[in-house]
Amino acid sequence: MENTANAIGPERVPIDQVLENAVVLSWDDLLHELEPGLVRIEYAPGTTLDYLKIWQLVAKGAWNLICEYWMIPQPAGAQRLTFNNGVHSNGLSQMLEVIMQHQADFTLSEGPGAGMIQVTRPGEEMKEAAAACMKQAYSRLALKFESTPSLVAA
Repeated sequence: MENTANAIGPERVPIDQVLENAVVLSWDDLLHELEPGLVRIEYAPGTTLDYLKIWQLVAKGAWNLICEYWMIPQPAGAQRLTFNNGVHSNGLSQMLEVIMQHQADFTLSEGPGAGMIQVTRPGEEMKEAAAACMKQAYSRLALKFESTPSLVAA
C-alpha cells in the first residue's frame, strides 16, 4: 500500500489521503496494541460520498465494524456517525465530520480501487506526517487543526 500520509502541495487533497490520515491519527483510540494492525475504510465512489464505513481486521477474512458515517438525512435524534463494539474516538469523530461536510473541497478517487483504503499500524513518523498533512488540509478550509486529534477545533 502506498503511504499517502505525506506533505501535500497547493492542489486539492485527495479524500482518500485525509481519510487515511484521520485513521492514522486516531489509531490508538481504535485498536489495542495486541490486535491485528489492519483497518479498512470503504465508501461508494461517486461525485459525493453518501456514507463511509471503517472496519478492523480481527482474524483472517473476519472484519468488525468500527464506525459508519451517513450523509443521508437521519431520523430525528439519530446521529450521522455511530461507533460499534465499544470503540469510540472523539478525534476521529471530529475529523470525519469536517471531511464529510467539506468533501467538495477534496478530490474524489476514481477508477480501480476507488472506495477502498487499507491502513496498517502506523509508526511515529507516519503519525507526524499525517498530522502535518491534516493541518495543511484544515488550513485550506480556514479551520484550525491541532496535532492531537481530541483537540481538533472547527
